[in-house]
Amino acid sequence: MNKADLRGDRHAALTWGAAQAGVAHGVLEAVADGVVPAAEVDDLLLIAAVWVDWAADDEEAIYSGNLLATRDALGAAVEWRPAIDELLAVRDRPENPFFRRS
Repeated sequence: MNKADLRGDRHAALTWGAAQAGVAHGVLEAVADGVVPAAEVDDLLLIAAVWVDWAADDEEAIYSGNLLATRDALGAAVEWRPAIDELLAVRDRPENPFFRRS
């Protein structure tokens, strides 16, 4: 599912092309590495929210970024990372790339 509204044919192609292919490859890497058991694949559902910057134009960067992000997210989920203790320890200091509470 795309998070950014599609702005033109090029942006749509990057979103449904490179980004979607990167997510698919990331899932397959997680299965190939045994992070996601192959025997369970038919019983699982993955919902991925993908955002492609409107100014983006590098298909390879979009592809590889989505591949790595998907593979890393699946690995973290299987390992229950971050641990709830870690999250509770920083609950009063929320931050992300766009916001930091001091």
